Amino acid sequence: MAALTDAYLAGGAGPRGSGSSSGEAGDWRAKRQHLAVPMDADGRWLDVGCANGHLLATLPTWAAERGLTIEPYGLELSPPIADLARSLRPDLGKRIWTGSVMSWEPREPFRYVTALAEFAPPDRLDGLVDRLLRRFVEPGGRLILSSYTDRGATPRALVDDLLAIGRRPDGVIHLDRPDRHPLQTVWFDRRADVPDPV
Repeated sequence: MAALTDAYLAGGAGPRGSGSSSGEAGDWRAKRQHLAVPMDADGRWLDVGCANGHLLATLPTWAAERGLTIEPYGLELSPPIADLARSLRPDLGKRIWTGSVMSWEPREPFRYVTALAEFAPPDRLDGLVDRLLRRFVEPGGRLILSSYTDRGATPRALVDDLLAIGRRPDGVIHLDRPDRHPLQTVWFDRRADVPDPV
């Protein structure tokens, strides 16, 4: 986490401080705007691993272009990065929490939750999906799970990993990129038959 924290803090306020290899606004939008596609109604949204909060500042605008009002919230594992996000987004300061997705408990569930599959190794992916759906996503809401890889990295076969553990996504977005590995994003609907946590 120390290496990740140093890199994100060095990235500062823009896309680099939120995990993008490019600091260009156009590249950021091309790589992230598809996260608004599964959003089909107004609601509260939690970005798990929100880094410097750049996605919290940009995705609601992209959702608004689709006629939706999305209220952003963030959860960040690294305290220094969470502090940076709060300082950069003072209007969202009380909506950005620090904690681990595997132990932090939300006060109330969200209509949408975005997270990266890389938060868990393949053998713990089922536990991550289950926890997010049961404890973070409200009934009728959606878990939006992505896998991003940089140039030269081996892309994670997200859909294959999910099918191997019996998790068939309700939707899949596959984005091919010139000279780069593709991006994969899937979503799961929280149905009424998924019981609330005890």
